[in-house]
Amino acid sequence: MRDHKPSRSKSNLANSPKRVALGQWLRQQREAKGLTMRDLSAISGKPHSYFGKMEQAQRGLDVLEFIELCKWMEIVVSSAITQLQKL
Repeated sequence: MRDHKPSRSKSNLANSPKRVALGQWLRQQREAKGLTMRDLSAISGKPHSYFGKMEQAQRGLDVLEFIELCKWMEIVVSSAITQLQKL
């Protein structure tokens, strides 16, 4: 008997209004800090395209990635969440 792996359906979040708003917020925060995507890449060790895809709503992020991203941009996580709840 084969192992059954539950299928992961592709969510319809790509380019959803909330994902677009998150991407815009991330870009605003990065630019307010005077950082480029390449700067974040150097800080984080992630490729700059990782950040570009989030900002363009092509990629989401989980809560742990969000916390790391806030850390890299020196943003207080609780403050970021409060701001995002208003979007």
